[in-house]
Amino acid sequence: MENNDRSKREALIDQYVNNKDIEGACKLLFDLVVEYAKEKDFEKAEALHEKFYDVDPMALTEIVRSGEIIEQEKSQSLDQEHLDIWTGLYDSLSTTEGNALYYSMKSKKFEPGDPIQKQGKQNNRLYFINKGEVKAIFQQGDKEIFINTIGPGNIIGQHSFFSATVCTLSMIALNNVEVTYLETGVLKEWKKNVPALESKLYDYCMKNDLTKKELENKDINRRVDKRVELAGKLKFQILDKSESPMGKGYSGEISDISAGGLSFIIKSSRKESLQMLLGRRLKVSFKLPLQNQKYRKVDQTMQVIAVQPQVFDDYSVHLKFDFKWAQKMILDIDPSKLILKLEEPDQE
Repeated sequence: MENNDRSKREALIDQYVNNKDIEGACKLLFDLVVEYAKEKDFEKAEALHEKFYDVDPMALTEIVRSGEIIEQEKSQSLDQEHLDIWTGLYDSLSTTEGNALYYSMKSKKFEPGDPIQKQGKQNNRLYFINKGEVKAIFQQGDKEIFINTIGPGNIIGQHSFFSATVCTLSMIALNNVEVTYLETGVLKEWKKNVPALESKLYDYCMKNDLTKKELENKDINRRVDKRVELAGKLKFQILDKSESPMGKGYSGEISDISAGGLSFIIKSSRKESLQMLLGRRLKVSFKLPLQNQKYRKVDQTMQVIAVQPQVFDDYSVHLKFDFKWAQKMILDIDPSKLILKLEEPDQE
């Protein structure tokens, strides 16, 4: 009966608007928003709150007050145990930001031995450990190196979540683990209503990254292959599932190369488009300057393992070879030579 009554009252709002009774429409709209908020039906309350902007965008008193009531009711519904674990994080946020963070989270449980993230794989989740313990493992060749154990109040996946890159460590549940997590899609949703939340969360994650600090203490060199800095153009094409080129080719400025892969710089104002390259296969073409001959043409298929923002609109794209090059080929590179454009004739 009550839902029926509310449906009739919602329909009545449109009638008031049609009859030019804007004040009556706003009053009824305000009452409905408050009722839904107090019943913790925040999805409905927020949908009706948005309707104010269609009915009367200048009804500032009703818009602000009903918005405040929604946030108050949300705050009262937060899990106190969760808040106690993450006090430092929530203390750095406004009420609206804290609510946006909390209500964007989903829950998940892991059993002992379950992988939460895998080294070298993609990850689009930021995990908040609420219960249990997780061990961080770094795989170096055939060697498995234990980094540390982290428990409640720690975060997993911050580097791959905020920057399009594959996981540099594996995280495995030591016992029964309970987490809440965010997916990268929320960052786009936050930009409108809580634009500062992403940077505040990023700062908190970076300052409280115990695993990164432990890695630095252990002085583990995750880049096992020597890198040679190079300068010059390369071309690349995105490949489909059958390894066939898709669409036109693109140009980039090569940065460095190793036996395991290479990186190049590309300029773009479209962050989301470039991040879509993560995990994709590319065909890369360039001329490699060697010591014993002038240049050697390279056409290589490889996989994108990271896309990282640099200054201005520059992004560095990091790729991994399917098979490592012989170390002799790396030693034969002459980094003093500029990489020639492919349009130039091959030089013997």
